[in-house]
Amino acid sequence: MATLTDIAVACGVSKATVSRVLNNDSDFSVSPQTRNDILSAAASMNYDTDRQLRSKKNKLITASPKNTGKTTLKIGILSHDLSEIPTCDDYYNLIFSNIVSTLNNPSLPFHFEFRHSFHDSYEELEGLDGLIVLGKLHLDPCHPVISSIKYKLAVDYKAPDNLFDSVRVNFYDVVNTAISYFHSQGLYDIGYIGAYDYISDFSTGKIKKQLEYRHKAFINYCLHNQIEPEKKIWIADSFSSEDGYRIVKSIIAKGQLPSAILFASDDLALGAYKAFQEHHIDIGKDVSVIGIDDLYFTSFLSPPLTTVSLNIPLIGTIVADTLLSQIQGRTYPLTIHTPIRLVERKSCRLLSGKETQNHTTTDTPVR
Repeated sequence: MATLTDIAVACGVSKATVSRVLNNDSDFSVSPQTRNDILSAAASMNYDTDRQLRSKKNKLITASPKNTGKTTLKIGILSHDLSEIPTCDDYYNLIFSNIVSTLNNPSLPFHFEFRHSFHDSYEELEGLDGLIVLGKLHLDPCHPVISSIKYKLAVDYKAPDNLFDSVRVNFYDVVNTAISYFHSQGLYDIGYIGAYDYISDFSTGKIKKQLEYRHKAFINYCLHNQIEPEKKIWIADSFSSEDGYRIVKSIIAKGQLPSAILFASDDLALGAYKAFQEHHIDIGKDVSVIGIDDLYFTSFLSPPLTTVSLNIPLIGTIVADTLLSQIQGRTYPLTIHTPIRLVERKSCRLLSGKETQNHTTTDTPVR
């Protein structure tokens, strides 16, 4: 039976893109050609779309063997971004798999049952001991059902009114780290390619479009250094490789290519690689590139991609530890920013002193 991976390989796109197209995700933008290719491939491979939708409705995952000597806790997972579980390369799936593996510790006095739900009704969440909101999903923290859930945690998004825990990346630090590295290489003509945030409202299904934190951080950098943001920022419909390819093609065609580009995701950078190669632009020589995420494929690109690692597996471990600290008695909410690090590879060049001596802006990025 065909899998999402089979379809992704056949179409030359990511597994996440295939999943979101087959699930008719209204928040996800993809070209009509790519959408048709995916649907045609799925049909020709006899992929059971109904099976995937059935599995997503109420997926029960047990994190530890059933043991009558342990307390059983039912933990709900709210996310519109999980595809097939387990997987090794998708952002939210990787976080989730590390949550489960951390809680699958035989020394813990708890037996965890995860109820993975895509329902949009608060009533569907009744009876849970804990709730993990994974991704950009807003819910009412004062709703009676939510108030009745003892342990709550938001991942990759600020908890509403800071009423419960949130574990997320400080993307201001991520952008500052990348820009500081560009500066250390003598690179100051820096562009940014990102996407908007789309926040789903639980129960109503309404979508709110807003500036994403990486985008805001780069705007701050531009304003602090007397740079016009609109000349250095390009925003896509999504963080996909398809959009990275499309935007870079447009930048090249308009003669607007800066000497360095920060991509808000490694997937965007992946699409850009294809556009650069088609135009015989040498990455690491004609243009310097930094991505964000440190996904599995970044070290296999040519040249390997310099990226800011979000330590994605560690995010899952921290989420699990934060949940455990609630279960063990902590009652006050925490906001935890997970650690990041720059992974230096070959996609950035070092300019000579002669090339940089006429540049007068030396300000570092600001938060």
